[in-house]
Amino acid sequence: MRKRAEAARSVLGDAAANPLLPVQAFHSIGEGLFALSLVGSLFFNVSVDAARPKILLYLALTMAPFAILAPLIGPVIDTLKGGQRAVLLISVGGRAIVALLLATQLKTLLLYPQAFVIVVLAKVYVVSRNALIPSLVEDRDHLVVVNSHLARVGAIAGIVAASIGIGILQLASATWVLRAGAVAYALGALAALRIPPHHVEDPVSEVVESTEMHGPGIHAATVGMAGLRAATGFAFFHVGFSLKTSGHPAWVIGAVAAAAALGAFAGTFAAPRLRKLYDQQTIITGAVLLLAIVAILAALRFHGSTAFGFALALGFTGSIGRRAFDGVVQTEAPHAKRGRAYAGLETRLELAWVAGALTAVIARANDWLGLVALAVALGGLAFERVKASIDASRVEAKVGVDTLPLRLLETAEAVAARGDRQQAVLVALAAADAAALVADLPPHELEKLRERGREAARENDPEVEDEVLQLAHQLVTEFA
Repeated sequence: MRKRAEAARSVLGDAAANPLLPVQAFHSIGEGLFALSLVGSLFFNVSVDAARPKILLYLALTMAPFAILAPLIGPVIDTLKGGQRAVLLISVGGRAIVALLLATQLKTLLLYPQAFVIVVLAKVYVVSRNALIPSLVEDRDHLVVVNSHLARVGAIAGIVAASIGIGILQLASATWVLRAGAVAYALGALAALRIPPHHVEDPVSEVVESTEMHGPGIHAATVGMAGLRAATGFAFFHVGFSLKTSGHPAWVIGAVAAAAALGAFAGTFAAPRLRKLYDQQTIITGAVLLLAIVAILAALRFHGSTAFGFALALGFTGSIGRRAFDGVVQTEAPHAKRGRAYAGLETRLELAWVAGALTAVIARANDWLGLVALAVALGGLAFERVKASIDASRVEAKVGVDTLPLRLLETAEAVAARGDRQQAVLVALAAADAAALVADLPPHELEKLRERGREAARENDPEVEDEVLQLAHQLVTEFA
């Protein structure tokens, strides 16, 4: 029995230590059934030429409004009473209700606004889940492992959903597939009630939050992950249309989709092991490069078998890239308002996916040509990431005493994040003075900073203290 328990834990993780796992499982089942019902109504039952305008309309009417509303998701999550736990419950429970309504509208224009609501709630779930994870994990180095366990549960649940959904389609219709999805969402909402209440952290200086979220590490990871997401959106439709145009039966297209899920599942095992060998940015670069190589190989002779292999690589690279990306954000921005931070990042990634999907639907490229173009784009992105990494290493090797102002500034912002703004102001002023020793800081700006620092010491005003931190940040980062 103990061996069985250990084997299950190695696959699924420790459910007792991570109450998000059952929520993730039911949500993923519902997500898979929802996707299967849409694919059946928009793709399989019509010709390629008839499917293109329907898919374009779906992307336009669901993703465009999401891009507008997405910036509002984060602040709502951060301010809502009950925090991320309440948002998880609302998002999953809300999807259960909308899925029931949508089940009767699959062949009407009401499909699009209701699908939009489900898409928004799905992103709300992802944002709140990712924002909640760091509060449940004490060891930051364990984040990649926890993220992998959640993704692994999601992949297994996706396979279960595909099996259930195909069986329901054979016996009934897409309407009953969506109703089954609503049941899964409802069970996920009940599981969310078992998540312990989230402790609201002390307010963090906006200077610290901005510095973390706009750091070079998060920027580089976002660009790399956006490239993988765009590739996924492009490949999803390009490969699907290519197989359907060449006369492959529906089961081949289904097998290719299953291969992507299998690759994603394998990636959840590989990600923690890769993290022990490489840093997270290197993992993202490797994922981009690997997908580019496989795309070229698939383009040499495109058919069902090579599409299957390409889908495996697509799922695998997307999975390990996502685990590394989540680890970068959760590690390098521990003080950022998590809902707002993840909402902004998820919006960029979702728009990248839509851009890739629209390119595939509109371009109508030949099977091999589309994959070659994808490989060239990914290869260029990988080259830029490698070049940036080498340049950063050279700069790091050259710096010495010049890094003292930056280290002091980092310390000041970390102290501010803990709530001791008075001490943070003193360290920030020391950072500016250190910068003045190694760079020509504008005298009037330096004097203005010192005057505001004296004012902050006299009045103990949080707004003045934040202004001092902001001025010190600008001076040190611009001139040091």
